[in-house]
Amino acid sequence: MPQYGNKLSWAVGKKRVLCIGTTTIDFVSTIKHFPGENTHQKVVGGYWIRGGKASNNCTVLANLGVKVELLGMLSNWSVFQVLIDDLRARGIIIENCPRCDQGAPFSSVILCKATKTRNIVYCNNDFPYVSVDDFRRLDLNRYGWIHIRALFVDKSMPMVKDIEAYNAANKEKIVLSIYFDNNLDDMWPLMDYCDYAVFSKKLAQANGWTSMEDACLQLDERLRMRWGLNLKRPFVVVLWGDQGAGFMDLEGNFTHSKPHKPRRIVDALGAGDTFMGTFIYALYIRERSLAVAVDFGNRMASYKCSKNGYDHIANILLPPIL
Repeated sequence: MPQYGNKLSWAVGKKRVLCIGTTTIDFVSTIKHFPGENTHQKVVGGYWIRGGKASNNCTVLANLGVKVELLGMLSNWSVFQVLIDDLRARGIIIENCPRCDQGAPFSSVILCKATKTRNIVYCNNDFPYVSVDDFRRLDLNRYGWIHIRALFVDKSMPMVKDIEAYNAANKEKIVLSIYFDNNLDDMWPLMDYCDYAVFSKKLAQANGWTSMEDACLQLDERLRMRWGLNLKRPFVVVLWGDQGAGFMDLEGNFTHSKPHKPRRIVDALGAGDTFMGTFIYALYIRERSLAVAVDFGNRMASYKCSKNGYDHIANILLPPIL
């Protein structure tokens, strides 16, 4: 079985990072021109890759030598076994993942060279999400950072409350980050519990955000309008594609972190997931500031786009050739 990642690591002595979410099969096709209606076109190239945001976050962190665990539903279908084998080969811990007999979720990804666009068609197959019971089987003493994608507030809310209760009872705290990319009004109550809140540009149109600064200003206003005692205010990061990212400190001060554009884009699929994984790495493993972590995430998302997949990310751990 092939081994991936880099053994050189700054993560020695750190507790595990836990990523909660999904893992999928992504079928990627590259075409010269987007096909018209009722036409056939031969692809320039194609491949399949393990996908899913939490799964990709784990891949990035594992490549950087971090002890990382995925908590997500896995399928018992034989076709899904290749994903399980890949997770294990990369050293990603899946011992606590529940299993089911349903068909695995998958995505069809179309990359168009002419327009430099990416179109994704996602099929969930009503695949179950991990439950709070699955989460409560974990030993929280093992984790120093937990990352959740805000998908189902009814499932995530009991989890974040359990993390809050754990932190109240223990000296060593668990840092909680949450990624928001859909149904912000429904997911907003989770903001009261996280340390870092990261927002996707996908939310811009639905929420009337005209720029990353406007997004941060509106989020700041919404945070200040909350009612309650001792409400936690998270650090806020807003991702804005090729314009970089904006972030706010706990006082609501806005900073723009400029993008680092690659000379040539080979594979932009998973750039946002790379940002999230390397952002966690910079903050938790390397103990850097928010500004440095956001800039590092931007740089690594750009570097990810320069080659296919995620394995080249580990190259930053190699000593320079003198």
